[in-house]
Amino acid sequence: MFGKTRIPPYNPSANDIVRRQYVEENGRYVWFWYTRTGVIVKWSLFLGILLLLMLYLVFGRMHARKRIRAGMKPMAYHGWLLSRQERGAVDPQYAWPQASYTPYQQGPGYGASGYGMHPIPPPVYDPNNRPPMYEGGSKIDPVQTGVEPTRQPAGNDYAPPPGPPPFAAQR
Repeated sequence: MFGKTRIPPYNPSANDIVRRQYVEENGRYVWFWYTRTGVIVKWSLFLGILLLLMLYLVFGRMHARKRIRAGMKPMAYHGWLLSRQERGAVDPQYAWPQASYTPYQQGPGYGASGYGMHPIPPPVYDPNNRPPMYEGGSKIDPVQTGVEPTRQPAGNDYAPPPGPPPFAAQR
């Protein structure tokens, strides 16, 4: 508006940026955060953040307990500072469930209808039916069927296998 004065842009070099971080102390250049002032600033920032956190925890819990005593639910930003028992006093969602000891609903028949089981066992396990049959023959021990097994010669429980022993066949 008043005139077109053009200010040339200032592009700091890396040396200019690094040089700003150093301070002359006792005749030598020291990085600012290692000077006495820098250490005080670092610790002040750390302790200030720690103090804010502690104040938030203490006063947030006090405020939450004050709301509980008044019969109101705690706010979301400080409700986590309370125990489940304290929150359960005003919020039924956090109350411990009431113990209920009721007997199971018994149904007629073999199984209880309340469990979703069969009223009688499946046919395979019915004691009046024969046992299940397998493909390719029976797997029942012949002693159980009542059929007399063929007898082996006296004194031997088993007959020897046919052919020569395996070691003799390799010679």
